[in-house]
Amino acid sequence: MENEELSDLKTVYDELWQDARTMVKDMNQSIGMVFLFGLTLLAIAPMELGTVVEMYARITASSTRWLDYFYLIGASFGVVISIVAGVAMIRWYYKLKNRYVKLIQLEKTLEE
Repeated sequence: MENEELSDLKTVYDELWQDARTMVKDMNQSIGMVFLFGLTLLAIAPMELGTVVEMYARITASSTRWLDYFYLIGASFGVVISIVAGVAMIRWYYKLKNRYVKLIQLEKTLEE
């Protein structure tokens, strides 16, 4: 039983060894995508805030459309979610970048 497990583990390690450089490159690109996603969420927040201001102005100007209230509530929620999620993604990016900095640097030096 142990020999089978060791053989399976050796197969996994051999596969990781062969694909290590590609995995580090993919991981580095994925970490960059987390940062880009966070920036995108933060860039969307001001546009949503514009919708909130517009809907609030319509409502205070005696708009009785229920859709304006719906848009105000939805856009307000969207602004909060976009800001919180954007900040969380950027924090996650820095956490991942710091966690794997040695591995990324090692891959870059091996590439040269």
